Amino acid sequence: MLINTRERYGLIAQLFHWLTACLILILIPLGLFMVQLPINTTEEVGDKFWFYSLHKTLGMTLFAVAALRILWAVFQPHPVLLNSENKLENLAAQTIHWTLYGAIILMPLTGWMHHSALEGFAPIWGPFPQDLPFIPKNLLLASVFGTAHVFTAILLGISIFLHVGGALKHTLIDRDSTLARMVPGRVPTLPDDLPKPPFQWRPLFLSGILFAFLGTAVAINTVVEGSGNQSSQVIPENARNSEYGWRVDHDKSTLAIEVVQSGAQVSGSFANWKAKINFDAENLGASYAIIDIDVSSLTLGGISQQALSSNFLNAAAFPLSNFTSDNFIETETGTYVAQGQLTLVGQTKPLSLPFSLKIENNRAFVDGKAVIQRLEFDIGKKGYPDGQQIGLEVLVNVKIEAEKISR
Repeated sequence: MLINTRERYGLIAQLFHWLTACLILILIPLGLFMVQLPINTTEEVGDKFWFYSLHKTLGMTLFAVAALRILWAVFQPHPVLLNSENKLENLAAQTIHWTLYGAIILMPLTGWMHHSALEGFAPIWGPFPQDLPFIPKNLLLASVFGTAHVFTAILLGISIFLHVGGALKHTLIDRDSTLARMVPGRVPTLPDDLPKPPFQWRPLFLSGILFAFLGTAVAINTVVEGSGNQSSQVIPENARNSEYGWRVDHDKSTLAIEVVQSGAQVSGSFANWKAKINFDAENLGASYAIIDIDVSSLTLGGISQQALSSNFLNAAAFPLSNFTSDNFIETETGTYVAQGQLTLVGQTKPLSLPFSLKIENNRAFVDGKAVIQRLEFDIGKKGYPDGQQIGLEVLVNVKIEAEKISR
């Protein structure tokens, strides 16, 4: 029998149920396993990416199966309950059932949203789209969705434990046919006078409360993490405050980088940096710029931790980077090159920064780009010397808006 009846679930519902169960039993331990994998070598990074892609692809498969399962259940009759007289147990069972449905949908969905908001980490395989059109690339959103994914997985795990416990109780203690109705090939015989379920919408309401608690927990965790992960403020707040020349408006300025990883572009930025700029287009010989960068304040998509590790920027040993220039060349009207020195990972190398400059109403607008050859600073030299996994060039994007200081 393909469809549900009063006595049992049909073959289609049974297949959906057991396929969902198998996917969940693979996904949860796979998720716990993959996050522990190291990323010290090219091979280890490749392995970790592969397991993450597998996890994401299976998660998308679960989402599709769960959506079809719920859609099928909406148009199918539900077999009668065998414990309608036990109101408390019945209420708990139906609440857990609704919670399972919600968590089975939300767990892969929040994982997909986390993937969509994040750059540079393990693509989804197959026909599934990489991004959701309404989810922008945003690290805060990615963190929120990632937390929701983990918390939903915990709620799902608890619900599965209670669901399985209830099924075992029906089989071993009550000795009724509740579990048998979900096993292909078995048709239990039920009495004709079973009462209707005592609850209709109350279990759904209680399940909704559980998800409201989950949403609250995600919000609290986001606030706590945000306060705990603030920049280490390696650069004092009053450092490089441009007492002469130009005062940088940091709310409207960015210091960003772009790298290529596994063929995909990943962008990030430094949250904490200070600049002292004294620039006069009529007197380039007296102009200079000094920029201090808190390396540990870098966020770089899904590879921030890897970028700050000892094999790359080594932020623990070299928390500060610095660019200085007192040699400016005008290439054409409104376009210049700052020739200076970049200190990064304890090494100092020449660096030229071409930039455009526009001045309006005593406010300067600077847009500059420079390319750093990472191997010149031994960044990623161990394990990533060929540029196949991680590109050899790092593009630096500088956008500065500054106000002229009156003297």
